[in-house]
Amino acid sequence: MNDTQTEFRPTQRTVATVFSSLAVRTAVAVAGIPLMIAAAYFGSWWLLALVLALSVIGQIEFYAMVRAKGYQAQTGWGLAVGVAVVLAVSWGGLMFWGLAVALLLAAFCAQVIAPRRDHPVIALSATVFGVVYVPLLLAHMVLLRNISDLLGAKLLVLTFALVWICDTAAYFTGMTLGRHPLAPAISPKKSVEGLAGGTLMTVGCAVAIRSWLMPELKFWEMLAIALGVSALGVLGDLFESLLKRDSGIKDSGAILPGHGGILDRFDSLLFAVPFVYWFCRLFVLR
Repeated sequence: MNDTQTEFRPTQRTVATVFSSLAVRTAVAVAGIPLMIAAAYFGSWWLLALVLALSVIGQIEFYAMVRAKGYQAQTGWGLAVGVAVVLAVSWGGLMFWGLAVALLLAAFCAQVIAPRRDHPVIALSATVFGVVYVPLLLAHMVLLRNISDLLGAKLLVLTFALVWICDTAAYFTGMTLGRHPLAPAISPKKSVEGLAGGTLMTVGCAVAIRSWLMPELKFWEMLAIALGVSALGVLGDLFESLLKRDSGIKDSGAILPGHGGILDRFDSLLFAVPFVYWFCRLFVLR
């Protein structure tokens, strides 16, 4: 999710800037959204390849934040562990989990024998946290897709759609009506009004989607998913904003014009997808 406006006073220049940025964002979304939906639909290697690519780039961005803060992580080892974790979560089996643990232990050993051992606690903590925050959470996309052939694909696309709807509705509601900051110490431009508008639109669209496309979900299940995605999506957005603020950077990267980095674009999904997966495992598929 991207920041919403808190005190918006339209001027000719700000309106032009907003629409220029919106045009770039829309162009990237038009190219990226079909790719994600296709990967969710086909699953298998297509989705795994997407998750691995997002994971590697997202981890690189996270470790760049660590460097911006003035510390060093075990970037190479962290990326290797991250790939092993995605494969372990996606395919299961002791072999890949064993590989992930072995690589993690190798990272620990490398820190011991490294010529420079500045702040080893921070270096190793950042390395491990980078694995948990990016590849482990992203791998839930594969878990959710693999719930079942048809329902899993529909649930994954549903999660994508609800996050995008909440993001867009919160942006425009906050830009036009935002007056009360939601978390001023973390992200001053986000507003309570934006959160309310995004949540209401997400719930309304979820109810409509259930009626037309997903009758297999009960009303309360779809309502819980919509509310959970809205809440966890905002928390994921704020969490990434907290990391960027602490690191003193504006965007996690520049790979997506108009959006920033992978973490800037997928911060909400990092929290929302695991919620939908575990909610469905515990309540929908019981």
